[in-house]
Amino acid sequence: MKPRQLNLFGSKTDKGNKLPREGIVVPVDTAILLIVVIILLFVIAFSWGMERGRRLTLGALAKEAGSQKEKDKTETPKTKEIREEEKKEKEKNNKNLEEKRNNTITETEHKLYRIQVASFYKLSSANQEAKKLKGKGYPVKIGKKGKYSVVYVGNFSNKKDAEKNLEKLRKTYQDCMLRVSD
Repeated sequence: MKPRQLNLFGSKTDKGNKLPREGIVVPVDTAILLIVVIILLFVIAFSWGMERGRRLTLGALAKEAGSQKEKDKTETPKTKEIREEEKKEKEKNNKNLEEKRNNTITETEHKLYRIQVASFYKLSSANQEAKKLKGKGYPVKIGKKGKYSVVYVGNFSNKKDAEKNLEKLRKTYQDCMLRVSD
């Protein structure tokens, strides 16, 4: 007896008879071509939808602007008076806001200056540094900025005093900087 060799990739038997294949068999080049055509169809459909949506949006905006013009034409004297009163109120509100801004500017002229000495991820490290600075006679405050604990020195009302202390602290802390607080 002759030993039989198994055929892994074909569907032929030893005798050469073809057995029916199961499922749909499509050559690779045809499958790739079909995938490319399907992708192109999706891209064209998407582009067409975007263009249509843009036209619809522009049309709606044009209609809205047209209806606003029609409203302006059909306004009665009462509605015109009401609109004028609303405009006056808005102007008054704007003036009040400007006055408040001017007042806050004069209030912020009384700023306090602090020197940011260091920032630490751990609060315990910030506390140790604060103790060292308190030992040297500096008024120290620890603040939070995000995840970090920041060590500040002083509450100087005068920028010149703050800058003098900044120069002294730069001998020990090269990266310290002047901060303005309210």
